[in-house]
Amino acid sequence: MNERQLQFRVGLFVVVSLAIGASVIVQFGSLKSYWEKQYALAVHFDVAPGLRTGVPVQLHGISIGLVREVRFDAERGGVLAVLDIDEQYRLRKDTQAALKRSLLGDTSIEFTAGVSPDPLPPGSLLEGAEPLDPMRIVQQFDARLSGTMASFEATTREWQKVGGNLNALLDTNRGNIAHVLEKTVHSLDAFAATMAQANEALAGTNKVLADPEYQENLRTTLATLPEIARETQETVAAIRQTVVTMDASLANLKDATDPLAQKSGDIVARLDRSMASFESTMADLSRFSKLLVDEDGSIQRFASDPELYRNLATSAGSMAVVLKSLEPTLRDLRIFADKIARHPELLGVGGMVNGSSGIKAPEDGTARQAETPKRGFFNRN
Repeated sequence: MNERQLQFRVGLFVVVSLAIGASVIVQFGSLKSYWEKQYALAVHFDVAPGLRTGVPVQLHGISIGLVREVRFDAERGGVLAVLDIDEQYRLRKDTQAALKRSLLGDTSIEFTAGVSPDPLPPGSLLEGAEPLDPMRIVQQFDARLSGTMASFEATTREWQKVGGNLNALLDTNRGNIAHVLEKTVHSLDAFAATMAQANEALAGTNKVLADPEYQENLRTTLATLPEIARETQETVAAIRQTVVTMDASLANLKDATDPLAQKSGDIVARLDRSMASFESTMADLSRFSKLLVDEDGSIQRFASDPELYRNLATSAGSMAVVLKSLEPTLRDLRIFADKIARHPELLGVGGMVNGSSGIKAPEDGTARQAETPKRGFFNRN
């Protein structure tokens, strides 16, 4: 092997080593972010322990970007982290960011997927969740464990007291232990019988539930539950509307009864006077009814004496005959009054000098001819 071949092999080895080193640097040094398209997001944290530039940003455990910058938020306080997210990972509008920290102190920012169909626009500001500090959790667990151990010690002392009291009870009542055990055996037998009945009841229930028809009915009932709930809501709404209407009606009734309440004294006084007048009227009616039933009264005599009724009927008949007989006379008087109304001179000297024809004028409204007296008082013809 000559010197030229050696130099060529050394140079090839160096070139291959540099290529492998560059690929490793690109793969594990996140240099690909310099030529991949990214968009920026900002996340605000109240506290951000362990957060620094270059911390990975993950979605469901997959790295989707890096933290570009970490600075204090002068306006709101806290820490503001600027993130570079790969263009191919589009976060949803309702995504949330949380700072994760492991027991070894490794920090990362974890995003939730979200369910909104709208994407999160670049440059958005999100509110990050406060990270859980493992050491704080351990401290809290230690404090709770200390309290638990104290409670366990107190419980142990109480059980010691119970054991001492039980030993004293057994020493005092050794003769009754057999009797107590016998009762305990009977109680256990009764409990076993009860459990057997319960098992039989459960078996019957299982048979009923295993029935396809019963399952179909139960499924139908469960399917109608939303409709029943909706109708119940509508009923409650209708009851609420009815209550509102009743409140309005009661308010109107109150407005209507307030004047009556204000004039209640006058109304009561008028009612008292009306009742007094009614009592007086009833007293008069009572006296009048007594007069009606009195044997010496006119109405009672008229109702009980037929002769008085016949006399009254005869008088009424006679009165009718008299009135019928007076009709011509009344008619002549009406004609006379009509003539006097049309010729008032007949009552004077002219009527005595100029006689009348003695013919009655017609009673209807037809045209009447003027009558020339043929013969007067002093007319010799």
